[in-house]
Amino acid sequence: MSTPRPASAPSAPTAPLPDDIRELTEREVDASIRWLWQHATADLDSPGCGLVLDRDDLPGVATVAATGFALAAWCVGVERGVLARDAVRDRVAATLRTLEESVPQRGGFLAHFVDAGTGERQGRSEYSTIDTTLALCGAVAAASFFDGDGDAGRGIADRVDRLLGRIDWNWIIDDSGERTVVRMAWVADREDDYADGADDAGFVSAWSMTAEQLPMYLLAAGHDAVSADLARDLWRGFDKPVGAYGGHACVHEPAGTLFTYHFPLAFYPFQRVRDLDGRDWWANAREASLASKAWCADQSDRWRTFASGLWGPAAGLGPGGYVVNGARPALREPHVDGTVPPVSLFGALQLAPDDVSPALRVLRDEHPEAWNEWGATDGVNLEGEEPWYAAPRYGLNKGATALLGAAALGSTLVWDAFSRHPWIARGADKLGFTPA
Repeated sequence: MSTPRPASAPSAPTAPLPDDIRELTEREVDASIRWLWQHATADLDSPGCGLVLDRDDLPGVATVAATGFALAAWCVGVERGVLARDAVRDRVAATLRTLEESVPQRGGFLAHFVDAGTGERQGRSEYSTIDTTLALCGAVAAASFFDGDGDAGRGIADRVDRLLGRIDWNWIIDDSGERTVVRMAWVADREDDYADGADDAGFVSAWSMTAEQLPMYLLAAGHDAVSADLARDLWRGFDKPVGAYGGHACVHEPAGTLFTYHFPLAFYPFQRVRDLDGRDWWANAREASLASKAWCADQSDRWRTFASGLWGPAAGLGPGGYVVNGARPALREPHVDGTVPPVSLFGALQLAPDDVSPALRVLRDEHPEAWNEWGATDGVNLEGEEPWYAAPRYGLNKGATALLGAAALGSTLVWDAFSRHPWIARGADKLGFTPA
């Protein structure tokens, strides 16, 4: 039996959105941008200015990852006429000051959860490489967007350069084994979150699998202290297992959770490049999305949510609390509780609009309770006697929806801004990326 191979042909252009889905997506993107604006610390003089709430039912608890998505999404808000350029520029500048001066860091890596008012570490939060990556991705996009805005633009660019430059990649990289990998986090002591998995030096696990960390390697490779050889060793250091479901082959992540394929596409235009092994990560995300859809359809006799036409299991809030759901292909049996987060559908929309549109119509027409002034809920579950809808909105999902939804509508603002930044362009060159 031959081994399935992921798509390597050039990414095919996607079909235009149907008019009704375009209208729905316009509303969702704008609502998400407004959520991110309204649920961030607004006082420009506050040490926590710009920090975005983790979820809107937990006032005071912010995340640097949601803040990173917001930094880019606010720029999209300017493009769409939702937010005023001057107001966004002022808040971006203040937010970068918060990230540089208020949020605790170790080796340049930021604490994951922070106090929205002060920037201080929330509880026993870890210092996270992926959450720092997402924060800096948004910062880079914003710096490029405001390039040319006089002294204010130069001030933003200088802040971002300092945030990027202070990262000590050699401290967080593990090259002691057969592969070179980036650790996932660092913890200060044994009482911290994730400390159970930490080694004696406080390092927690490693990015040894395919997941949402792809932009991390661009940030690392752009650093003067990271050589081209080291950058490429890091890119080759994570597993890239190939599997298939429903005729859709892809390099896949262990649990088959869908957001891991979509998040990297929010910032970097992977459809424009091939990696050093010739892979098309845009096409890979499309195949993973379609495999998830096919798997959910085949599970419709077991799960009411999938039988209704919804699909795209991922991480988020379910009726029993936070859950990481998945689909095939995966390295293990996917976990399922019947919850679908709408961000999965808006994330896949730019990849396969004809396949996503029917599910969005189900969500729109059959589940009016799933919507409010802030757009779609973060989770729908139809397995109980009554439909269940997640009440809080998450900053991370609103950020991803804003950027991925805007891309589905045709915006290239974030892709262009992020990829043209000198740090990212240098990183792509070191990694051996080539034009598609």
